[in-house]
Amino acid sequence: MRRLFVAVGAWTLVYGLIGRAADQPSAAPGAPIAPDIQSLVEQLGSDHYADREAAASRLERMPAVAIPALKAATTSENPEVRERAARLLVKLNRLADSGRRLSPRRVRLDYQDIPLGTALNDLRGRTGLPLVLDPVRVADPLRRITCRTEELPLWEAVEAFCAAAGLREAFVPELEIPNKSQTSRRGYVPPFRPPAADAVPIVLVDGTPEKLPGDRSTAVRVLALPPEFTGHRTTLGTGEVDLCLDVTPAPGLNWREVTAVKVTRLVDSQGRTGGAGVEKNVPTDLNPNVTVLFARGVVFRFDMGGEPIYPEHYSNPRVFTVPLLLGDPNASRIRRLEGSVFGVVQVQDQPVIVIDDLKNNTGRWIDGPGDLRAFVIGQQEEMGSGTGVIRVQVGTPSPWAVNPFKRGGNPVWPVPPNSPGQLYRVELWDESNKPIPASSSAAGEYTDNSIRSIFSYTVTFRLGSPKPAKVVVIGPRLVTVEIPFVMENIRLR
Repeated sequence: MRRLFVAVGAWTLVYGLIGRAADQPSAAPGAPIAPDIQSLVEQLGSDHYADREAAASRLERMPAVAIPALKAATTSENPEVRERAARLLVKLNRLADSGRRLSPRRVRLDYQDIPLGTALNDLRGRTGLPLVLDPVRVADPLRRITCRTEELPLWEAVEAFCAAAGLREAFVPELEIPNKSQTSRRGYVPPFRPPAADAVPIVLVDGTPEKLPGDRSTAVRVLALPPEFTGHRTTLGTGEVDLCLDVTPAPGLNWREVTAVKVTRLVDSQGRTGGAGVEKNVPTDLNPNVTVLFARGVVFRFDMGGEPIYPEHYSNPRVFTVPLLLGDPNASRIRRLEGSVFGVVQVQDQPVIVIDDLKNNTGRWIDGPGDLRAFVIGQQEEMGSGTGVIRVQVGTPSPWAVNPFKRGGNPVWPVPPNSPGQLYRVELWDESNKPIPASSSAAGEYTDNSIRSIFSYTVTFRLGSPKPAKVVVIGPRLVTVEIPFVMENIRLR
């Protein structure tokens, strides 16, 4: 299971505030700032630490209306106010942006005396969720059900359906891998790739559904798994608990992964305050009949006959373990747990590198996010054609170099994603930030050491149209989203 860092600071999660103006929280220009918000912003510079912390805590809970005051505070003469306002601005911008991106689909259920399997197929088609019935643990998939509701958020609609149908969700820590036949020793065939988190089946079985603690208000559901879940770990007498969360994104978000879980408050059943625990290293394979080789950071496992050993299971990408430390080592439950899950989604067709001042920026590499780079080679007129040409190189990390630790159950042989040349394009913009009609063609080649892919773009535009003022690389951008949660009455045993 991938490592999960707990209680990370805000600085580890800042991807920057680059983006179109339309992506930023809206606020009327010159709108008056509420006096209570303004007083809290001023309190960020108080002489007393407790007052500064209290003001920051209250502003963190403010909606986007606090953003204009914090923007203004970033130019304050007080350095304490500037620093705190800048940190709060990042958080509130991220929360506002996350709320827009993770708004859940709403569903109205209207099933009247319909076979269970038929109703489930309809719900799966309307929500996109990979809902399936366990053929062994569902006695009669043809039994008739009735479930009629008002319009509900996605995850609440699924729970209402399960309650009406007498179903509960089955959670597993690992996923079975299809059987793979032995391969020839002349070559290595990689094992199957693990599914994305939003493609892991939501398996339903007969039983009374349990209302698990968690958050269902966004398109990403966050649940504390039941105490009988096999992934939980409790070290008796120490208060150390490894609590497993189920983080399930709805399809269509371009969800990548959870990057961190931040715990801000923990109160156990005895009313004592705890906190985040310490992550433990996963034990290595101690089987004497298994050979483990380490080569360039990659692990190869072979049996005594020299054949590669394929993993038998994949860790469920929806399940994440959060180490906690209880205030009372003998507590049987957590009364209240507050925090946030931080994840990464990929947003398509975003300006990831903007190169302006072409005269001074031609002939030099310009860095972008995620080791992306762009290089304007030069521009020229095509004689007699009435067109101009700008040649640009875009350098991206080679998929063979960046994916070794992001392949889940496929750690030995990389399976590259789409060619970077298919993910990016180059546009020309004028002084008013509007695209100029142009055609673009790309050709790519890998460097000798396979560390970076270089793609050459030829962008052709018509002379006499607005003069190109900027070269813009358009492509996918990874964006951090935050899902706050409040859970109560989490049973530990």
